[in-house]
Amino acid sequence: MRKNETVYFDKGGPANTQATLDAAKARAADAQPAALVVASTSGKTALVAAKTFSGTGIRIIAVPFQKHLWDEYDAPDPKIAAECRTMGVEFLPEEPPVPMLDADHPEMVNAWRTVSEGFKVALQVAAMCVDAGLLKPRSRVIGVGGSGRGADTAILLKTYGSGAVLKSRVLEIIAMPAAR
Repeated sequence: MRKNETVYFDKGGPANTQATLDAAKARAADAQPAALVVASTSGKTALVAAKTFSGTGIRIIAVPFQKHLWDEYDAPDPKIAAECRTMGVEFLPEEPPVPMLDADHPEMVNAWRTVSEGFKVALQVAAMCVDAGLLKPRSRVIGVGGSGRGADTAILLKTYGSGAVLKSRVLEIIAMPAAR
């Protein structure tokens, strides 16, 4: 038997970013994930992750929106992304487009949202990294997502690409907003 602590926040949102990443770092010490996969539209959350995980040797992959979505959503801030890269952060390629699952599996992503928006995002960005070839299927990773800006959810999971996403397994919830 093993006991792990799950961090529950009273509210979701960017105010929880540092605490979410601190909880992920504490769990990563024992879990030994292949990577920390963090959703990061502007790059700010990825930068906080890079600073938090500095010196741990844990691979960090940032997942912003891809180039074909920049007219609708923000592009990564070039200065922040450059700073992240100097700290070893990898980024999901801008192209070719990889599936986001929302259009192909709306019932599934809506089910994930019943846990939290960040839970859905954490699962989705991990699958996108497999689709882009940054991770192998069945990789154990910590996925980090949020509710809009920042991060408020971290999960340990075994991830697959979008074509086999139902094989993915959430192994642990590390941090998330409490259901209200």
